[in-house]
Amino acid sequence: MSYSLVVGLGNPGKEYELTRHNAGFLAVDAFAAKNGLRWSADRKYMATAARHHASGRTVILAKPTTFMNGSGTAVSQLCNYYKISPKGVIIIHDDVAFAVGDYRIHIRESSGGHNGIADILSKIGSEFTRYRIGIGAVANEQIELSEYVLGKFTGEELQILKSKTSEILEHLQLLLDKGIEHAMNLANRKKFYE
Repeated sequence: MSYSLVVGLGNPGKEYELTRHNAGFLAVDAFAAKNGLRWSADRKYMATAARHHASGRTVILAKPTTFMNGSGTAVSQLCNYYKISPKGVIIIHDDVAFAVGDYRIHIRESSGGHNGIADILSKIGSEFTRYRIGIGAVANEQIELSEYVLGKFTGEELQILKSKTSEILEHLQLLLDKGIEHAMNLANRKKFYE
């Protein structure tokens, strides 16, 4: 399987920077910084995008500007514009099922309650690859899930994420270079099986 599009999910704007729901944005930002990529916005596909040239091919990196619940519109437009099938798409997103910084790579048909993923499923189907990054579970029952995911990472959580960034990017590169089976075997064999 050859991937051509990597989309990090999140909400645009300064007020959402460093919020838990923007874990996907943080991951693609880190990948872009590591590879010296430059972001540019384009209204025709409702996203900010960068091109990554490696191993004789081009991978489009993107951050939707539609806000989380409209992520599917941006992903669909990107796929149509660049003529990329859902099988060539990697979606990176936050997940409350894992501890902060833990991750898992796979393909599945359910949204797991994630609104951004639900919108993508409704627009392009379920054949894309998911790279789930843990943001921790809601510890306080008084806090609504929506409030929790839109809250900012604590200093301690950011330190954990920072310490895991090179590992997360290493497995993303492995996914791009070797495909899902190889990446899953290495990334998912730790303690992250469900």
